[in-house]
Amino acid sequence: MKNFFILTLVTFLSLFIHASAGAQNFDNAGDYMNFISKQQVDISKKFLTYNSAVSHGKRAKKIDDLRTKLLDEVLTARDNIKGMPTYKGDGEYRDSAVAFMNLYYSILNNDFGKIIDLQQVADQSYGAMEAWLLAKELVNKKMKDANVQLYGVEVKFATTYNVNLISQKDEISEKMEIVEQVDNYYDPIYLIFFKSYIQERYLFDAVAKKNVNGIEQNKNSLLQYAQTGLSQLDTMKSFKGDNSLVSNAKAMLQFYVKECNENVSTFSDFFLKSEDFDKMKTAFAQSSNHSKDDVDNYNKEVQDINTVSNNYNNTNHMLDTQRNSLLDRWNNGANAYFDNQMPVYN
Repeated sequence: MKNFFILTLVTFLSLFIHASAGAQNFDNAGDYMNFISKQQVDISKKFLTYNSAVSHGKRAKKIDDLRTKLLDEVLTARDNIKGMPTYKGDGEYRDSAVAFMNLYYSILNNDFGKIIDLQQVADQSYGAMEAWLLAKELVNKKMKDANVQLYGVEVKFATTYNVNLISQKDEISEKMEIVEQVDNYYDPIYLIFFKSYIQERYLFDAVAKKNVNGIEQNKNSLLQYAQTGLSQLDTMKSFKGDNSLVSNAKAMLQFYVKECNENVSTFSDFFLKSEDFDKMKTAFAQSSNHSKDDVDNYNKEVQDINTVSNNYNNTNHMLDTQRNSLLDRWNNGANAYFDNQMPVYN
């Protein structure tokens, strides 16, 4: 079972054009804006390179090296902007861009670390998984809000100083949008899958403890989650023609439904009959005077418990085989989804 950590950090990039743009000149409002915009574009390119490495499964050391380098480059971009003069005594745009870079750095350095810590324990419970995904969502919202605020300041500056402001999507902003779309499509499907996945783990914890009541309770919960999840998946569309995530999640949940309806009772039956057999075996051993009927009944119980035991073992083996195959299908499908849909940027 795999989860993926893609931090979106979408930036809204704008192209600033001034009719008399020439060499860099901070006395020219268009050049002033273009200088700040270039810092943002450069950082966005570096972030895409980092994000591409994360989503395409590059080595941990390379990912960490890219993140360290990105942090340094954010500080460099911030300092480049911070070192600019005000424009005709107006420092709002410059200072807003500096604040934006400070926020970017803080998210990558602090929020990012907290999210990674949450990711380490996310697969221990559904609540922990929800908390991890929510933390990612809140960080991305924080970044989006900051983008909107900075864009407002940019528009105000351009309007005040008569800059022809043309806002258009370029390669970087388009890829950043795709990153967000890919992640936002994956997370809800993953959460549906995970809710049943973790519930089955609780079910087999009860099996390991031979807790018949626990088995029944967890089986009922798993059946409910899997059936609800299948209904939710039925409402989900494909992503750009790729329906693999939905299809693979459905296959997993269908397995859980069948497991609950047809197989879990095998475990409870085995534990109950084993308990009865142990009592009978103890009573039989304590008596030295056995009739033929006693011996025949004892031998029949031995045969019955052997049959139930074999059924238990065969069922467990069958479920393990099917489960592992479906989990491999899910994991491989998730990897393929990100490889195929997530932009590659070097």
